[in-house]
Amino acid sequence: MRAMVGEMPIAYVPIGALEWHGEHAPLGLDGIKAQALCESAAERTGGVVFPTIFWGAFDTMPFPFTFHFRRAGLRVLARETLIQLADWGFKVIVLLTGHYPPAQIRLLRKECRRFNKTGAAVALGAPEHVFATDIEYYGDHAGMWETSIMMAIRPDTVDLSKMPANLPTMERLAKFGVMGHDPISKASADKGRQAIEHISQRLAATVERALTEKSDRAFEEAYENFDKEMRIFSRGSFRLAQKALDVRSFGELIRYGVWTLRNL
Repeated sequence: MRAMVGEMPIAYVPIGALEWHGEHAPLGLDGIKAQALCESAAERTGGVVFPTIFWGAFDTMPFPFTFHFRRAGLRVLARETLIQLADWGFKVIVLLTGHYPPAQIRLLRKECRRFNKTGAAVALGAPEHVFATDIEYYGDHAGMWETSIMMAIRPDTVDLSKMPANLPTMERLAKFGVMGHDPISKASADKGRQAIEHISQRLAATVERALTEKSDRAFEEAYENFDKEMRIFSRGSFRLAQKALDVRSFGELIRYGVWTLRNL
């Protein structure tokens, strides 16, 4: 570890959840995905990929075989992880979360910004799609994107026969927990490999810039660009919902939102 920190003081910490991802995809998908993306980025930058954090994720859905935690636990875990990694000598720390309800995204970003003010190191707390909105990857749950990534990295964990293809959006959500485009008809290993390549390349470039500049400027720009793309209250909000959630009408978007609020 001493030699690795001395050679390249970059730490990647994948964060996931133990949450059901339908019948066709693996339990714990978020963490498996985050680890693969961190490993892919680290192949470009060097550094250390730490074991995935599966415990502490909050705002998980009321699905079977799913753990639910209070947000205070992840706040403490993130805060203490950042402090201790900086004490070990890391200069850039990435908390990459594959589980990304809005509140968890905000919490990790807030903790990293808080930590960055200390000057001990610079940290990024973000979901993977911060680096993928330009390929219309806005995050999903057991949908086309996550299933594609699993097909690329762990095809043994995916069984597309477990769910009918081309179900209506609300039926996919309510019966199979799928949030996003139909994975059965649209997911592919090629699509997953393309997403991993795109995300890891952009993440690595951002991390290298932060290390060179010795500042969090690159991270702040990534946050800013992501916020601009993900604005809910804008002229293009319905178009964004169509791309991200596969809703076909404003009424369906309302039903989707009501279901989600009731089940958080």
